[in-house]
Amino acid sequence: MLNISKLRLNKLIDSIASISSEQNSQRFIYRVTGLVVKLLVSIAAVYYIGTRIQSAESELALAQFFKTIAGTSRLPLALSLSVVLMMVNWSMEVVKWKVLINTQFDVKWKTAFKGVISGVTFGIFSPNRLGEFVGRVLALSPERRLSGSLLSFVNGLAQTLATFSFGVIGLIYFVQYFGSEVFGVFATLAIQLTILSSLVLAVMLYFRVDFLSNFLQRFSFLRKYHTYFDVFESLPSSILHRIYHLSLLRFITFILQYILVFYLILDDPEWLAIIGASVLTLFSTTLVPFLPIPDILLRETIALSYFDLFSFDLYIVSVAVFSVWIINVALPALFGAVVLFTYRIFRRWS
Repeated sequence: MLNISKLRLNKLIDSIASISSEQNSQRFIYRVTGLVVKLLVSIAAVYYIGTRIQSAESELALAQFFKTIAGTSRLPLALSLSVVLMMVNWSMEVVKWKVLINTQFDVKWKTAFKGVISGVTFGIFSPNRLGEFVGRVLALSPERRLSGSLLSFVNGLAQTLATFSFGVIGLIYFVQYFGSEVFGVFATLAIQLTILSSLVLAVMLYFRVDFLSNFLQRFSFLRKYHTYFDVFESLPSSILHRIYHLSLLRFITFILQYILVFYLILDDPEWLAIIGASVLTLFSTTLVPFLPIPDILLRETIALSYFDLFSFDLYIVSVAVFSVWIINVALPALFGAVVLFTYRIFRRWS
């Protein structure tokens, strides 16, 4: 009887040891896989930023240009305010992300920050930075990632609506500036009213995001995820308003960064034209997110077309667009490449 008990005990110990060994093996594989992913993403981001800087230097002779303005009294103010605006911009994005995530489950501020800033690293080399949501959801525990992806969609929708809101204002100004002589007064007014009506419709659709839940459940292969789609119905109107207003403020920081850069490199800037062309540039790049070209190239190309209509020096415009990109995207992406190594991708935490 004693021998049987010892035999059973030995089998139990062997089973536990086997399970423990298997778990350790899986844990090791997950850690190595996570490390490889982080290294690949970080290397790709650094390589992309380095390539863009090298390309910009060869095309625009940036080093020589910045030497010419290095002694101007406006440089310290413009540079320091641009960095402050960059931090304000991404801080508001962290707040937006945490507010949305907290409607479903609690996350720490540290987790929200790491998700947003590492998302910049994931998104920098994807068209229109569509890869940002990947970094955000990977900072969440595995069982929360699908809900996080849906909430990331809502967050992107709010920012797109904010861009569209300002873009409509820019289009109305653009049509008024150039359309009166081409179309006539009444046709110009009709075009402006049509553009304004599209904004009203877009706002109405955004605040009825709960319709997405019923729409997605119409597809049979998605019905098994119906519990996750309820996230759209559970978002209160007050949260949607708050996210939209924060998105509007974020867009204003984008425009202020353009204003600061032009303030630095132009002696007598036409502020209304700069604001209008900057708004239309951001608006247009948002409308064409799926073009297979990098965001900085798309934004520079569109900016040149708009600023050219106002007879700006296109060399100056290219320098301004690249400078804003460096401050607002490249620097946070480099920081995000470091932050990415501070958490495990394949681990349950929040």
